[in-house]
Amino acid sequence: MRNSTKVLIGVLLILILILLGYVTYIFIQEKTVIENETEEKNIVNEIEEQNVVNEINTNVAEENTVTNTESNESTETSVELNQNYVGKEEQESNEQSGTENPEQTAIDFAKEKWGETSSSYNFVVENVEGNVYHIAVISNAITIAYMDVDLETGEVTEN
Repeated sequence: MRNSTKVLIGVLLILILILLGYVTYIFIQEKTVIENETEEKNIVNEIEEQNVVNEINTNVAEENTVTNTESNESTETSVELNQNYVGKEEQESNEQSGTENPEQTAIDFAKEKWGETSSSYNFVVENVEGNVYHIAVISNAITIAYMDVDLETGEVTEN
């Protein structure tokens, strides 16, 4: 074989190897692009699923809030009814003595100290120590403050 034929075969082999390398490179790039697209789709699907779960949780929380609000309203109403209710015996006792009961007097002092928004809150006597009545101020079924009322001095202190 002649020298020129050997050189030509060598150049052809080099070109074939370069062509094979280039084709392999293209396939690897396409595979990487496809994998990235698949990952992006998976991430988008996960985000959409998480959004659906969050929306469901939000709806459940809203329903629970509505239920709790309705429950709190009925509890507040029943508490108000219980506070404003004066039994027949107590009413007769008040009429005979000509005075209100001391618990109601303590609650009135606490309401006066609380101010003009006192109609928005419930006042409940929690404890009595001698002439000092411990009054709880309640809003939405949560105790937000305590007040001590001394009936002898008429002094009201907020705790």
